[in-house]
Amino acid sequence: MKNQLFVGTLIFVMVVFSKKTFCQTNSKKFKHIVTFTFTTNATQPEIEEIDKSFKGLAKLKVVKSYEWGIAPITERNKENRHTYAFTFSSFEDFGKYADSPEHQKHIKVGANITKQVEAVQYFVAK
Repeated sequence: MKNQLFVGTLIFVMVVFSKKTFCQTNSKKFKHIVTFTFTTNATQPEIEEIDKSFKGLAKLKVVKSYEWGIAPITERNKENRHTYAFTFSSFEDFGKYADSPEHQKHIKVGANITKQVEAVQYFVAK
């Protein structure tokens, strides 16, 4: 439970900080990339629940495109990591996504099997 609260709070702080930091023009495409590193005790069904939750977020109207993938296990990367990428038409649409009830519910999914969450947001350069 403590881990769930920490992960939920961390994601909330990242979203709020990024919304304030990147508040620029609404005319550029905006990307939101999230990487999850799972604990060693994470089961495949638990990981699939997180994958499914992200896929559900991709159905929101403000999401223009979505893709995800799994990082290969290598000598340098020995952990199970999944990356999820969302594209929005504008920063404003990203804010709608972040504030949506679906996203608020989503950020609690899988907190007990999450070792680390990293998020990167940026405007797409032309």
